[in-house]
Amino acid sequence: LSSSDTSEGTVSPASLTFTSANWNVAQTVTVTGVDDDIDDDNVPYTIVPAPPSSADLIYVGLNPADVSATNTDDTDAAGIIVTPTSGLVTTESGGTATFTVALTSQPTANVTTGLSSGDVAEGTVSPASLAFTGTNWAVPQIATVTSQNDAIPDGDVLYTIGTSPATSADSKYNGMNPADVSVTNVDDETAGFTVSPSSGPTTEAGGQATFTIVPNNQPGADVIVGLSSSDVTEGTISIASLTFTTANWSTPQTVTVPGVNDNVDDGDVVYTIVTAPATSADPSYSGINAANVSVANVDDDVAGFAVS
Repeated sequence: LSSSDTSEGTVSPASLTFTSANWNVAQTVTVTGVDDDIDDDNVPYTIVPAPPSSADLIYVGLNPADVSATNTDDTDAAGIIVTPTSGLVTTESGGTATFTVALTSQPTANVTTGLSSGDVAEGTVSPASLAFTGTNWAVPQIATVTSQNDAIPDGDVLYTIGTSPATSADSKYNGMNPADVSVTNVDDETAGFTVSPSSGPTTEAGGQATFTIVPNNQPGADVIVGLSSSDVTEGTISIASLTFTTANWSTPQTVTVPGVNDNVDDGDVVYTIVTAPATSADPSYSGINAANVSVANVDDDVAGFAVS
């Protein structure tokens, strides 16, 4: 006796012997199902009795009928498990996050699924693909997400690690699309400006002061900073506004403050160069106010009379 598919069922004993004494006593054959981890549905197979061997020529060549059997599949359902699918966090200041992928049943052929980042400016993923075989299918494979740092204060960004539909000669797995993974990349930039102090006082005798302004981080759109003097009788400014673009944002721009001369003995007068809240299509910079600059206009007039 033999099984046509020993991966689905076995038979015992391997042979039966009938004698002239026991020939009319039915002998029992046991067929045992074989468990596998493959999602192969209910599989029919056959128990095949071989033509008998005997010195009795009447029995030689008589072939008993085959016996049909079906091995009913149990809980082997094809599937791809991704753990976790949400809640992963990376930071622009460094660090990685990981998730795992595994199959729920043994494939009959290799299964490959690709991995890709939905926003490579925020994070990348490695490896680029995962391959499962009939041997390693149940071992979770690790994918690593690495954050990407930028100079833009763009806040915490949610992006997705995409899993592509699986490719396999196993029809149960071919085209199966694992769940994507959501990741948050935590920003490490804060929008703001660095304003240098004035380089010196202005003088009514024709002196001037200078200071510089530069954004701390790359803006996502042009940033305009308005400038004005709190006392135009003591000092003016060389330019009414500064514009920082995504190209020139890291270059400090210089503001010149000439002193205004009067004929009044009013002493050294402190006044302020006022920076207006920034205007920008970049919400992280819109409304950010750079520090004002305090300037002193040194008097050159002394009260008195000239008598000739």
